[in-house]
Amino acid sequence: MRASLVLVVLLPLGCGKSSHAEKGGAQPGAPAVPVVKVTKPAQKPVRWAIEVPASVQPLQVTPLVAKLAGYVKTIAPDTAAQKAGVKLPGGLEPVIDIGSMVEVNQLLATVHIPELAAEVQEKVAAVARAKAEQKQAESEVIVADKMVLAGEEMVREADAGVARSEADVNRWKAELDQINTQVAGGVADTQTRTVITKNFEAARAARTEAAAKVSTAKAGVEQRKAHRERAAADVDAMAAKVKVAEAELARVRALETYTEVRAPFPGVVTMRNVHPGHFIQPAGSATGTVLFTVMRSDVVRVYADVPEVNAAKAAVGTAAAVRVPALGGREYPATVTRTTGVVDPATRALRVEVDLENKDGALKPGLYATIRINAEATDATVIPASSVLPADETHYAFLVEGGKAVKYRVQLGRTDPGTVQVLGRRKATATAGSWEPFTGSEQVITGNLGALTDGTEVKVEG
Repeated sequence: MRASLVLVVLLPLGCGKSSHAEKGGAQPGAPAVPVVKVTKPAQKPVRWAIEVPASVQPLQVTPLVAKLAGYVKTIAPDTAAQKAGVKLPGGLEPVIDIGSMVEVNQLLATVHIPELAAEVQEKVAAVARAKAEQKQAESEVIVADKMVLAGEEMVREADAGVARSEADVNRWKAELDQINTQVAGGVADTQTRTVITKNFEAARAARTEAAAKVSTAKAGVEQRKAHRERAAADVDAMAAKVKVAEAELARVRALETYTEVRAPFPGVVTMRNVHPGHFIQPAGSATGTVLFTVMRSDVVRVYADVPEVNAAKAAVGTAAAVRVPALGGREYPATVTRTTGVVDPATRALRVEVDLENKDGALKPGLYATIRINAEATDATVIPASSVLPADETHYAFLVEGGKAVKYRVQLGRTDPGTVQVLGRRKATATAGSWEPFTGSEQVITGNLGALTDGTEVKVEG
């Protein structure tokens, strides 16, 4: 029954070929062996386009918040609008608002903080007081130096007094020795010796007093030197106090800079939430206020998620093209600027970004776009598209093995016109198992695959 069915299916292959039986050596009445064309897998580059949805976003966007609580004093003039001659209803001058183009560090608003202004004045006075105290301490050092010099002069004067007293002692001792000799010889009287003895004793007492004055003067010098050292230490302490006062002043001056709200980069104001007189709370508080939002859009980022199967083809520096349907399909040549470097497990995709110049402002943040990346597999194994049989929600190919058509399930990759990339194969009867790579030596049947069954005997044409 099976042989008859095969004969019926394969009869068209034998039409118009009466010599086929002779070439194949078939016996009369036996089914004709089908002749098939074969080819071998080839190595060639396969190119394809990876096109994924994308979104245009600003290069930078920053909400400007208050650092300190205070009152909005003024909203700065919109200088660009003023130069353009913009006039508002009621004769009002244009001020910073949504749509205002701003430059880096441009003043947007001022904030009044009464307590901070008073603290600044207090710290200025503290610095002045500390400097005055430092100057006074330096003057004390000068006075102490002079006192030390005066004390040293007193020591020298006392030393001179000791020398004079010593001379007096020596003189009166010599006279006493002489008068004692004279008294012993009967030349002088004892009354004269008594006078000389008293003078000698007075000279010795004066010498002792002079020595005491020297000690006192030296002690005074040491005391004055200690006073000078203390004065010098006071100078260092006052200098440190000045630095502390100056640091405190610098701190409040830094806080004072928060009273001016300035643009962090060139861009456009996309949100304004305050007016003069508003009381604003600092960032982080329950009622923290975002004063302005500034967006930079002269360069934009285009975000896209590339499926993991193509993630390796979306490396940094890869050529790309960004198409924006809302701009009439306008395309922007570009390259991949950066990637996250990881595949998101939730989306199984790699986030890529492309930076584009937007000098004319046509690329509005929020626009829908697509990113196209041209990919290539340089060492792909391909077979003709006519060698692939789609069936049962998969794909098959027939290989000639031992004179028979053997059916294989094939794993496909990319397609080019007329060819298909094959990644692996396994027997059609296998419901699981690993995929075997094509070696390039296989005989792959092309054309009329629907007329073949697994294990059919075939003859290769030519």
